[in-house]
Amino acid sequence: MSTTSTATTPEKVYEEHCLRELRNAGFRITMPRVQVIRALADTDTALSAYAIHDKIISSGGKIDVVSVYRILSTLQDVGLIHHIGIVDGYFPCRIGKCGERLSEVVVEETTGSVVELNMPRSIIDAIEEQARAAGFEATGIKVEISGRGL
Repeated sequence: MSTTSTATTPEKVYEEHCLRELRNAGFRITMPRVQVIRALADTDTALSAYAIHDKIISSGGKIDVVSVYRILSTLQDVGLIHHIGIVDGYFPCRIGKCGERLSEVVVEETTGSVVELNMPRSIIDAIEEQARAAGFEATGIKVEISGRGL
């Protein structure tokens, strides 16, 4: 049996990455988890749990909304998705690992498309310094920017 990746598309690469990370975190790979991952893998906008549910059902899958929410919580805990508060939706984490303290996204106001950004170290340092000055230790930094495309 070959252990080389069969991923050829960005969607497949994301799916395989998620399945590997879930296994590494001690989670079983179930069809509902795979369905949610696949529903997120090809999106360029943040999707609500209900939109994810509808996408799965319309493609012939079977899942209930409560299961979608539970799976999203697991994916977020493992660092595989962003929860984007300004649009109350979920988006795949394709760069780095979302659960490792940092998250920076831009949401285009008219289309809803999401772009992940890498936060420069100088900005992270400045935020942490300001938090310390205010008497806090920054345990997570989440930046959500809304804007219009140029």
